[in-house]
Amino acid sequence: MIFNSIDFLFFFLVIYSLYWVLGHKLQNRFLLLASLFFYGFWDWRFLGLLLISTTVDYFAGLGIEKNLNNNKRKKFFLTASLLSNLGILGFYKYYNFFLESALVFLGALGLKPDVHTLQLILPLGISFYTFQTMSYSIDVYRGELKAIRNFFDFSLYVSFFPQLVAGPIERATRLLPQIQTKRVWNLKQVQEGTFLVLLGYFKKVFVADNIGDLVNSVYSQSDPTGGQVFLSLIAFFFQIYCDFSGYSDIARGISKWMGFELMRNFNIPLLSVNIIDLWKRWHISLMSWFRDYVYIPLGGNRVSLTRQHINNIFIFLISGLWHGASWTFIIWGLYNGILTSLYRIIQPYLPKLPGDDNKIIFGMKYMSKLVVTFLAFSYSGIWFRSTSFEQGWTYTVNLFTKFDSWDGDLFNKIFRLSFLLIIIEISQFRKDNEFSIFQWKLPFRILLYVAMFYAITIMGNFNKNEFIYFVF
Repeated sequence: MIFNSIDFLFFFLVIYSLYWVLGHKLQNRFLLLASLFFYGFWDWRFLGLLLISTTVDYFAGLGIEKNLNNNKRKKFFLTASLLSNLGILGFYKYYNFFLESALVFLGALGLKPDVHTLQLILPLGISFYTFQTMSYSIDVYRGELKAIRNFFDFSLYVSFFPQLVAGPIERATRLLPQIQTKRVWNLKQVQEGTFLVLLGYFKKVFVADNIGDLVNSVYSQSDPTGGQVFLSLIAFFFQIYCDFSGYSDIARGISKWMGFELMRNFNIPLLSVNIIDLWKRWHISLMSWFRDYVYIPLGGNRVSLTRQHINNIFIFLISGLWHGASWTFIIWGLYNGILTSLYRIIQPYLPKLPGDDNKIIFGMKYMSKLVVTFLAFSYSGIWFRSTSFEQGWTYTVNLFTKFDSWDGDLFNKIFRLSFLLIIIEISQFRKDNEFSIFQWKLPFRILLYVAMFYAITIMGNFNKNEFIYFVF
C-alpha cells in the first residue's frame, strides 16, 4: 500500500472517518491496529520483526530506568537493544553484501570457499524503525526521557503508519508525548496538512515520477554521452529530492490532520549555498540522528580537527551503508564526507569578495555559490543511481571526456517539470516559512492550488511507482 494508490485512499478515508469520533485511548489503539494493518499489507511475515524490535526496546527502556544507579546492568539493557536492532538490520540488509565481498577478496587470494548466499527479502522500512527504536533506548539511558509503561502507546510510536516506511525518523522525546496527550482537531493544522499533502503528491506524481522516466532513459544506456549524463544528474537531483521529500510532506500532512506534528525532513536544499548548508537541509532526521548518536559520542567538535574530519567522513560512510548494501552507496557516502570536510578546510581561506550591499553583485555571488553547490552534490547522484561500480565509473568517465552535444529537449523537459516547484520553494525560502503560501493574495493562492491539482491529476504519472526510499 503506497500513498499514491487507490488502496491507500480508501484505507485513509476509513481511518480518518472513525478517528475523530473516538476518545484519546481508543484513538491510540485504533491507530496502532491501522498501522499494523498498513505494514502487514505489504507482507504480513515481517510484522514479526517489527514486534521483536518493539518488544526488545520496550523492556530495554524499563530495564535501563530500573537500574539507573547500576551502570553495569544499565549498559546490559542498552547493549541488548542495540545488538537486537543492529542484528536484525545487519542480517537482512548486509549479510549477502559482506559475504559476497569476502568471497571476492578470498578469490583474489586464490581461495575459493564453497559458501552460498541467502535469498533474503529486505523488510520494508527496517532502516527507519530500527533507528527510531534505538534512539528511544539511548535517550532513556542518557536520562533525557522516562521509560514508557504503556506497551500499546510505545508500539504506536514505533509503527505510526504515516512515517513508518520512509520516515522522518522521529525521536521518542518528540512523538511519544503527542501520543500520550489528548489531541484536539485544529483548523490551522488541517490547512497546513492539506497544503503539505497536495505539495507532496505534486512532488511525487508530477515531478519525481515524470522526471524519473527521463533519468531511466539515460541509465538504460550502456554508453551515454557526457551531455546526457550531465542532464541526468540534474534530473536525478529533482527526482530523488521530490520523491523523498514528497513522501515526507504527505506523511507530515496526514499526521497534521490527525493532530500530530512530525519533524521537517527537508528544508529547501535546492537553495543551499555550500555543501555543509545543503546537508543541514537534506534528510534532516537521519543526519541529525547520526550527529547526536554517533558523531557527538565520538567526540564531536571537542577533538582535534584531524579527528573531526575522520569522524565526519566515517559518519557519511555509514550513511552510505545505511542507504544500501552496495559499493556504489559506500562511494556516495565517502564522496560527500570528503566533500564536506574539504569545504570546512578551505572555507576560511576563500576570498571575501566585496559588494554584498549591492543587490546585483550579491545576487550574482549567491547564484554562483548555489550553482557550484548544486553541481558538486548532484555528481554524487551517479553513484546513488548506478546499479554497479562499472556503470558509475563509465558514466563518470563519459561525463568528463565524452560531453558531445547538448540535449536541448531533455533540458526543456526538466525545466518544465521543475519550474513550479522552484517558484514555491523560492517563496518559502525568502519568507523563511514553509507555509508562506498562506501569505499570498487569495487569487494567486487559488491559482497555485489549481495548477498543482491539474499537474497531479492530468499530467501526473500514475504508474504506481513506489517511493525510492522504500528499498532502504
